[in-house]
Amino acid sequence: MEVIPIKEWIDRLPKEIQKKLCIMTWRCFWREYVPVFAKPPSWLKYHNYVQKTLWEARQKNIHFLHLPFNTLPENKKWIMGCQCDQCINDTKVNVIEKHSYYLIQYRTHYYFIDRIMPEETQSHWNEHLVPLIRDSFQNDDHVHYIKIFDPLCGSYKEDYTSKRLREGGKFEFSYPFCYTFS
Repeated sequence: MEVIPIKEWIDRLPKEIQKKLCIMTWRCFWREYVPVFAKPPSWLKYHNYVQKTLWEARQKNIHFLHLPFNTLPENKKWIMGCQCDQCINDTKVNVIEKHSYYLIQYRTHYYFIDRIMPEETQSHWNEHLVPLIRDSFQNDDHVHYIKIFDPLCGSYKEDYTSKRLREGGKFEFSYPFCYTFS
């Protein structure tokens, strides 16, 4: 028995049926086809991972150098204020020395940036507050700031409100009544 290819079977059909088959085939093809520019790029998954890690680093006060994609674990050293596992469990730096660093930072706000961090690592990630980029269309004269890294985090000199926010504490807001209702 001879096997006839499908192309020959289609050629034997009447022209009207051939046209309808062609139209149906192309419709099915275009239903399933997704153009390359409509697909998410190959780097998007890693980009989302990096953005999520940076966001969590700001929330947990983990220094930029101690993120998993920046420094190998064996090269990490204690950084004042960093709340990563490496820095919290660090025993290489004496506790008294750490307290003295925190006290100096508390008295001199630029001590961490000028003395502790090497010049090669100067970036906005070493700053406590940086100006938030605003749209030029907004007529807001106030400068808004966002917290990046707090070198006093986890120390005895840490701001009480920052500590409560970081640890998920509860806040109660009370507003004085300005109006009397009758």
